[in-house]
Amino acid sequence: MQKQHNFKKRINSYLFDHIWLKYTIDYSTAFLMSVLSAAIFSLGIVCFMKPGLDSGVVPDLVSGGSSGLAQTVTLLLEMCGLKLEGYSNLIFSIAYVCINLPLIILAFKGIGKRFAIFTIVNVVSVFFFSNIFVGDFFIQISKFINANGGLLARALFAGLCTGLSSAIAFKFETSAGGFDIISYYISLRKSKPVGPYIALINGAIIVAFYIMTGFHGTPITLNTTEFSSWTGAISGVLFSTIYIVETILIVDVVNVRNKKVQLQIITENVDLPRLLLANVPHGATIVKAKGAYSGNDRLIIYLVISTLELKDVIQFIKEIDPTSFVNVTNLQQVYGRFYMRPVK
Repeated sequence: MQKQHNFKKRINSYLFDHIWLKYTIDYSTAFLMSVLSAAIFSLGIVCFMKPGLDSGVVPDLVSGGSSGLAQTVTLLLEMCGLKLEGYSNLIFSIAYVCINLPLIILAFKGIGKRFAIFTIVNVVSVFFFSNIFVGDFFIQISKFINANGGLLARALFAGLCTGLSSAIAFKFETSAGGFDIISYYISLRKSKPVGPYIALINGAIIVAFYIMTGFHGTPITLNTTEFSSWTGAISGVLFSTIYIVETILIVDVVNVRNKKVQLQIITENVDLPRLLLANVPHGATIVKAKGAYSGNDRLIIYLVISTLELKDVIQFIKEIDPTSFVNVTNLQQVYGRFYMRPVK
């Protein structure tokens, strides 16, 4: 473990001396992860949310957010009498890009330029992949999942794809586009987990989509039994709720930027508080104490940090004082001034 840590320190030191290489690696990684995020999201949309099987036989699920709005726009065009057979994925991808344009402007102004640039990469990649994942191979996957698991399996796999897509993007400080930008913006201002904001926005989109589905009046046939459009709409809301819950859980597990922990550090090293303040961008509180067994004077340092910083701070404390005792407690919320590193 120590050899691994020393190797990591040497790499970080080398990159610090070659800043151009550091930025090249950072931007290349963010680019690749944005493309991967878009590919996973597109796979979920094409294969599980709106699989493109026989119309009127297999109901679509709706993803919420900007992709849900794009699905709603596609449905609205169909309700207006336009024949979209064979072009639904193209119409969806065009609507998805158009809906994202004002949100990307918000990202540039309210979050960060790097965040916005790689969000654009993600959105454009979704346009690209959603028109590629339409071959027989993906149709066969859709048919197999639908035949063996039905709507529940589709909702679970779609939630997995969307959750992983957003979580990967958040992990590398960008987004999968759409209303993820709004939820990320709000979470930065309020310093709360992102998931609940995604849930509120997506819930409203889903309800609107299925109200339109009900009024659309197209019956659904499953196993030779015909159901009314409102039966399909209500069922769609229920299964889409499963999809949303799974998405929230995955995003909040992986996205640790806005989660916080409290460290209770018990130490005899009187220099540790000063060294912590010099290396960690947070304040601390010191309480004088005495060891029950040894009777030695000690300090108890209370420090709140983000979960993203936890590993590095613990490593730093162990380097300064290997005999220190550290207790880590998860926090629900912090009120007052708490520094968060700005998103680039």
